[in-house]
Amino acid sequence: MRVIVAGVGYPDLCDYSIGVDVIERLATWPRPENVVVEDLSYNPIAVIQRLEDEPADDRFGRAIFISAVKRGSRAPGTVSCYRWNGVLPPADEIQAAVTEGVTGIIALENTLVVAGHFRALPPEVVVVEVEPETHEFGDTLSAAVAAAFDGICTLVKALATDDTAVASLPVQHLEFATPPGMRVQ
Repeated sequence: MRVIVAGVGYPDLCDYSIGVDVIERLATWPRPENVVVEDLSYNPIAVIQRLEDEPADDRFGRAIFISAVKRGSRAPGTVSCYRWNGVLPPADEIQAAVTEGVTGIIALENTLVVAGHFRALPPEVVVVEVEPETHEFGDTLSAAVAAAFDGICTLVKALATDDTAVASLPVQHLEFATPPGMRVQ
C-alpha cells in the first residue's frame, strides 16, 4: 500500500509550523519506496488535484496528516492521534471550508473536509494533531511542542510503515475547529 505523509501548517508561525517542520525532518528519512513525504500546506482544491494526479491504479491507500490544531482542552504539546471516520459536517460548514480554503486559510480541518467531500482522500486517513501554545511569527517552537517533536517524528514513521500501529488507533470524528473570528460567515 502506498502512503503519503502530509504536513499541513504555516511556515514561520511558531507552533503552527509543526506539520511543515515534521515533513522537513522526515524528508531526510531513508523510507520505503511506498512512502511519500510531502508538504500539503496549500489550498484544499490544490491538495485534491495533487492527490488525483496519482495514477488511478496506484493511488495512496493511507494518508497521515500532521498539523497543529488548537482545541484548548489539552496541554500545549499534547499529541492526539486517530483514524478519521470520514464523517463530514453539514453542507454549510463544507461550503465555509471551501470558502476559507480559497481565501488562503490553511487548516487541517479545511483540507480534510474539502478533500473528503470531493472523495479525493485515500481510504484510510490518520490524523496527528499537536496542541499548539505559541501563535505568532517566528521559527521557534514553544518549549512544550519542541519537547514533543522527536516523539512526533517517531510516531509518524511508525504509522507510515506499521499497519498494526495504525489498526490500534481509535476511530473518531473530526472536530471542525476553525478558531472563532477566522470563520467566513
